[in-house]
Amino acid sequence: MKEMNRRAFLTLTGAAVVALSLAGCDGEPSVPPAPPAPPASESKELALFKAINEVWYEVNKQVAPNPKLDICKSVVYCQEAADLAKFTASPFETYDPEMDEEDFRKWNLPDDVFYDYKDREAEMIAEIDKKYGSGSYRGTGGVSNSTHDGMQLTKLYPHSQSEVREFVRYLAGPGLVSPHPEQWMIGLYCPTIKGKTYAVAVMVNYSQH
Repeated sequence: MKEMNRRAFLTLTGAAVVALSLAGCDGEPSVPPAPPAPPASESKELALFKAINEVWYEVNKQVAPNPKLDICKSVVYCQEAADLAKFTASPFETYDPEMDEEDFRKWNLPDDVFYDYKDREAEMIAEIDKKYGSGSYRGTGGVSNSTHDGMQLTKLYPHSQSEVREFVRYLAGPGLVSPHPEQWMIGLYCPTIKGKTYAVAVMVNYSQH
């Protein structure tokens, strides 16, 4: 039998080492661990929620009518309020605007569609009041939808801290006074429509629950 030279031997043994390293104890190839999944991108709503809470207490201190009153120090995210915010914005995503200009858009809905929309909105508000207490729903910001013609999304998504402060000032109004910070809740939905991103917010207070 022809003798194996050193180069051939090293080549063979090297291949054997690689093969053995890929084999498990029972001779089956081992499965390499899956790489970690990339982190999920932060939603626009979550990013805005965090930005709101960073300035919420400071802005409320500025707008509260009586500085001796307990001021809401932060807001808690409320899924029911977020669902209502998303539903409230749904016609704007479904229908094209009647008027679409650079700084002004408005939507008109057919009467029957508008009445069904308002009925469902009222049902969702009633569900919030039932869960968190009568009168816990405190309003929806960023939308004008009281009539079927001239409906508007009124607040663009705030990007800078100064814009977030202005948005919080708009939501707080005369100040959200509460002895317990967790009593104020918010739900957000931020649709992007034809290149513009808007912010719709629903405020809920369950201090009466």
